Amino acid sequence: MLKYNYCTYKGDNQMTENTYILAVDPGNEKTGIAIVSPSGEMICRKIISSNTFNEDIERVLTEYYGIVHIVCGNGTNHKHLYPSLQQIGRNHKITTSLIDESHSTEEARKLYWQYNPPTGWRKIIPTSMQFPPEPVDDLTALVIALRYTKQLAQNEAAIKEETMSSSELEEKRLHAMEQLYGKGDNHDE
Repeated sequence: MLKYNYCTYKGDNQMTENTYILAVDPGNEKTGIAIVSPSGEMICRKIISSNTFNEDIERVLTEYYGIVHIVCGNGTNHKHLYPSLQQIGRNHKITTSLIDESHSTEEARKLYWQYNPPTGWRKIIPTSMQFPPEPVDDLTALVIALRYTKQLAQNEAAIKEETMSSSELEEKRLHAMEQLYGKGDNHDE
């Protein structure tokens, strides 16, 4: 059973052209999930019951086409839920991985106050001294997703750097050949 639901459906929900990442913050009683694009744009975030975890994840995978990877935080309850995620991933041909979720709840609390600025008397108390009035498991899953997409971006940047290095090497090789053999004959004359 879905407890909290902050999802934006785009168009008729035909997302086959795009790819998405499902992030999971596993907990004992409730589990946060977030769906993001590879660039980190939030598509959906929900809190689901850990008791109906498999059914809810299956439902999410059928509602959102294009999920190509599931990333799970390595915290509280991952030892119980991650094997289920791996099996679901295999069934749907979706890759899975674990990611460090250290201090993700603290980051999620900060995100909560960004999405829901304090009003009334709460404005005068620093948000760092306040606890959100509702669970933030979905935002914790969003933090996990953003950490994963950051890793993706860093990996892509490293690959581009390697590619640039290869092209620079090719340029140096061509320059050395010019120096060694000259520019060749000019046949235009």
